[in-house]
Amino acid sequence: MFNLTRQERQVIIFLSCAALIGLGVNYLKKISPPFKTFIRCDNHLYRINLNQATETDLLSVQLISLKLARSIIAYRNSQGQFSSLEQLKEVKGIRGSRYEKIKELFFIE
Repeated sequence: MFNLTRQERQVIIFLSCAALIGLGVNYLKKISPPFKTFIRCDNHLYRINLNQATETDLLSVQLISLKLARSIIAYRNSQGQFSSLEQLKEVKGIRGSRYEKIKELFFIE
């Protein structure tokens, strides 16, 4: 048909397969919801998305007790999603030094 050598046909097939795989991955990336509860920091610690964190996620932070984790979730449920990390100070039990110690472990998205 195009008088291609065997090697040229193999290259065309390979490139076609690579393109199809790329299109498939791109499609799956678009339809799948992103997993953004945790992100990795440069210092190999994980940061927690405050608006998606579960009780278990919050308990993974050393300075957060079960009662405080429930207070954070209750605050989020009653006030809506956090728009800034500063709002953590409005949760009963998080003030001054505790806030300063834990603020780097969370992010808002």
